[in-house]
Amino acid sequence: MKRILFLVMLVLTMVMLLTGCASNADTAPTADPKNMTGATQSPMQPGAIPQATDGGLLGDLGNTIGDALNGRNDAALSTSEDALKASQELRDAVQKLTEVDTAVAAVAGNTALVGVTFDNSYKGAVDDRLNGMILDRAAAIHPGITQVAVTSSAEEISQISSLYQMLQSGGAYATVKADLDNLAGKLKIFRK
Repeated sequence: MKRILFLVMLVLTMVMLLTGCASNADTAPTADPKNMTGATQSPMQPGAIPQATDGGLLGDLGNTIGDALNGRNDAALSTSEDALKASQELRDAVQKLTEVDTAVAAVAGNTALVGVTFDNSYKGAVDDRLNGMILDRAAAIHPGITQVAVTSSAEEISQISSLYQMLQSGGAYATVKADLDNLAGKLKIFRK
């Protein structure tokens, strides 16, 4: 991770230096057939990182750096640290829903399990609308999350909380994922 961050900073420094050398460049916005919004792109945005088409200086590294800068990684979560971070962010995002009073989340692989207690003013239950909102939030946190299971059962909320505590205490990722997959098999999974 430190190497990637170092490479990102190095490439950004090079882009800034090279941008300063290009003062004779045409400053009028031009229409890009790939991006017809007409907006010009700042050289500091990750999409402005030069891409080599012939395996040159940056090659595929430019794509990797651009994805890292944008936080894009469509792969499923595969480490305890990433799963814990995604679980915390998803819990916080779900708690912001007006229907939800409290939430707990555990994420591993491409699956997120979410336990919710409802606000007193909400008279509904876990339905497709709520599942969809939570899946949208999960995918926004990490594009690798492609399915969620949401429950309001006290027993299942306790099990999700235990999974989260395992991640928090540094439990083995393989064990957490196996337990999460086992619990997910008992819940209704919602996919887009």
